[in-house]
This record gives sequence, C-alpha cells and structure tokens, in this order.
Amino acid sequence: MGVRRAVNLVFRAVNQGLSPIYTYGPLIHNPQTLELLSKLGVRAIKSPDEGEVNGVCVIRAHGIPPQEKKILESRYKLLDGTCPRVLKVQALAAKAVKEGKSVIIIGDKDHAEVKGILGYCQGKGYVVSSLQDLNEIPGSTPFVVLSQTTQDEEVFKFLAEEIKERFRDVEIINTICNATEVRQAGVRKLCESTSAIVVVGGKFSANTKRLAQIAESQGKRVYFVERPEEIPLEEIKKIDSVGITAGASTPNWLINSVVDYLKRYTSKTYTILRTIAISQIYASFFIPILLLSLLLTKKSINLDFTYISFLLFSFFFSASLIFLTNYLNRSSFIFFYPEKETFYNTRHFKFLLAISFILSIIFGFLYTPRILSLVIIYPLLIFIFKQSPMQGGVELLFYISLLLYLYPIWDDQFLLLSFYTLLLLCFIKLYLEMVYLQTDGFLPKTFLLGLFDFDEKKAKKLLKILLIVLFILPICLALFSLGNLLFLLSALSCLILYQTLLKRKLGQIVYLKLLSFIPIFVFFLVSLFLRVVF
Repeated sequence: MGVRRAVNLVFRAVNQGLSPIYTYGPLIHNPQTLELLSKLGVRAIKSPDEGEVNGVCVIRAHGIPPQEKKILESRYKLLDGTCPRVLKVQALAAKAVKEGKSVIIIGDKDHAEVKGILGYCQGKGYVVSSLQDLNEIPGSTPFVVLSQTTQDEEVFKFLAEEIKERFRDVEIINTICNATEVRQAGVRKLCESTSAIVVVGGKFSANTKRLAQIAESQGKRVYFVERPEEIPLEEIKKIDSVGITAGASTPNWLINSVVDYLKRYTSKTYTILRTIAISQIYASFFIPILLLSLLLTKKSINLDFTYISFLLFSFFFSASLIFLTNYLNRSSFIFFYPEKETFYNTRHFKFLLAISFILSIIFGFLYTPRILSLVIIYPLLIFIFKQSPMQGGVELLFYISLLLYLYPIWDDQFLLLSFYTLLLLCFIKLYLEMVYLQTDGFLPKTFLLGLFDFDEKKAKKLLKILLIVLFILPICLALFSLGNLLFLLSALSCLILYQTLLKRKLGQIVYLKLLSFIPIFVFFLVSLFLRVVF
C-alpha cells in the first residue's frame, strides 16, 4: 500500500510535467522500479542540498525524521509519500514522548523507517533487534513498544514478551502492517503445498528477505530473484511444485513477468494464449463480432457477400489500428508490460501490420470504395492524438463510423442495441486499461484512463455507471421483444469481469486480458439464439 502510493505520487508528478523530480533516498528497495524511474528522469538524492531549488522532492514510503522534513520543505515542493501506517507509528512515538514515556522500536537499526521513527522520539527512543539490545535500555521510565511495520510477526511477539518480563510499566502496540502479516502467513501456507519457493524482490528489501527466511525455516528450497532471468529454469523444471511470493516493494508488473517466464517455458498451451494476448489479435474480433451480432438481430437481412466484405474489412482494419497504436506506443510498454514491448519490436509484428492493412483495403473496396476514406482518416487520428488520451478512443470512433454505414437498416431497436454495444465496447476498453493499471507500472498518456489522471477510484466509478446502464438497457429493449431480456447475460458477464478486477489477481494478466472477450461472445450467442428461436 505505502510503496505503491509513493510510486504513484512520482508517476502523477511525471504526468503533470513537473520537473526536476527527486526522491529523498531510493524510493523503493527494488532495482527494476528504480531503473524505470531513472528512465522517466527521476533522480534519487542523498542530502537536501543535492537537488535544484524549487524542484519536486518525494519522501519515500519509509518516512524521514521531522528535522529533515523541515529542511526539505524550505528548499523543494514536497510530496509526502510516507506510508499512512508509518505515519501512524510516527504519531504514536511522538505521543508517547509527550506523555513522558520512552519508546522501544522492535526492528532493524539501520532501516530507513526505524531512523525516521527515532526522529520523533526526541532522544528517548531505543531500537531492539535482539535480546542483547535489551541490556542497553535503562528501566527507570514507562515504555511504549512499537514495531517496524515490516517486522516478522513471530520475532515481534517473542521480543515484546521479553520486554514485558524485564520492565514493569510497558504498553505494547503491534504496528506491523497487515499486508506484511498476510504475506508472511501466505508464504507459510504456500510452503505446505510446494517443494520450492521463488521469492521476487529487491535483495536489500527487509520484508522480502524475511519472506525468504521464513521459507528457508520451513525447509524449502528458496530462489531469491530480482528479475525473471535469474531463475534457473533447468533446475526448476525438475521440481514438482513451485510457489511464488513477493515483497511489498515488488511491483506487480515484475511479479507478472516472473510468472510469465516460468509458465511459457513449462506450458505450451500458455505460450499460445500468451501470443494471442500480447499481440492483441483477440481484440480485433471485438468490432466485427458486435457488428455481426447487430446484423443477426435484423431477420430481414441476409448475410450476403456485401455484408461479409463489410465484416472482414472491420476485422482487418481493427487489427491494423490496434497494431499501429501499439507500435507507436511500444517504448512505453517497458514501464508496465515488458513482454509486450519485446513482441512489438519483432519482424512478426511488422508482417501482421502489413497483411492486415492490405486486406482491409481489399475488403473495404469490395464493400464500397467510399469506406476507404476511413483507411486514411483513422491512422491520421492515431498520429494526431499521439500524446493524448483521445488516442485510446480512436477504436470507439471507428466503431461509430461503421455503425453509420449501416444507416439504411436503422430502426428504434437497432439504434438502442447499437448504443448498448458501444457501451459494451467502452466497458471492455476500460477494463483492459484497468488490468494494466494494476501492474503498478507507468502507463502512457494515450490511455483513456489519462482523462481521469489514472485515478483507480474514478475509473471504478465509471465502470459501475456503465454496468448499471448495461443492466437497464435490456429491460428497455424488452419493450420491442421479451427475448431481448437475454442481453442481460452480457451485462452479467461484465459484472463478473468487474468482480475479477477487484480481486487484483497477480501473475494472471494473460488470462485477465483474454477474459475481456466473454461479454462480446455472450452478446453474439444471444443475438444468434434470438434470430433462430424468436
């Protein structure tokens, strides 16, 4: 929570065009994220006078002593990325000192978080890492015992009990972060069903090292890696079951990369699904299937060669737009989905782009030469909106244009269904962007989410509104035919997608992306059923 919040503060500052941007010390104990921030022009400083005056300085999640904070405030525009849980510990320490008590912090003496908390103790703070440290604490005053938020739960309980036995007036407050407890409990449970554990995270991250120590204490073989390439594949292949865990400072995109690395070398089925997901070829079917579904609702229409040409044009040109957009944004993928960046720098992609573009021209001409104007307009729009969230909406505009070509067959029901499919497409577009947002990476400005400043709460509100409308419209469509109530199934599948999104499943990005096809496929099945049965 705290680390993600601090990183997002930096990302927001970058998106706002603020410069120069500094972090007071390394923002995170993860070399990949630090490398990412460096590429974005963010620099870590060790002392307050190191950066330019009036620059932006971000305090990392561990927090800093109040004295240092005052110095930074006088020199920079300060963004406080201190974890809310750490702020709570700092406040508890300050309160204890104000009440005339001394503070004992169970944690690592050299950890930045502990140093920051000590700054609030006004010389009345003591750090305990082992039983030996207790001998250096005078026992004349009442004590408040706090913990480093990433401390091992069992170590804290053991040392807290020892403190309680040695000193008379002791108040113990367990300030270990719940996320830390969950991760530690999770790795213990994981050890029960696996032969080895892969721990993903920075080698200097205290909480990540503890996860590795816990796994080792359970007698498991542990692979502590900072990047996927460090995993010994040949050795891993000989192991029956492997568990994966990660530290609090490990970004989700790195966890996804590790899972992807393991799966693509151990599962052929996954490799096929991965290629489909990364290339986004599945998304090329969205528009043609929705158009086909709409045509199926018009029983008076026979799907002759003209309409088939129209649908094939929509497929191949959708693919062209997707490939072109991804190609122009390929350098940004390294910040949230490195595997995709690798694919879009290969010759396979260029071949797919060329073929899809040529075939879209052929089938567009066979449908009507007039539609070829779209082949010129939409690539131009993609270039015009190269640095704008509007680029993310080009696919929606293209769909609206194709609906206009179906004007001769419009009626009230068809218009309402068309609006329904447009909302369905909007929902899926936002859902896919939310999947990327949950990677903890830096998303490009060309995402529709950029309109909401990449605020996850705002995006979820919009998804909820779309869901409500998607459930209401089939009821309105029932005025034309009761069978239209079956389109509620499509809305229901969107609700399932939304619920899946809320679970923030890690290492499942390939499956989460492919699931976006379900609402559209359900809409098609309902349309086909209504044409045959009603």
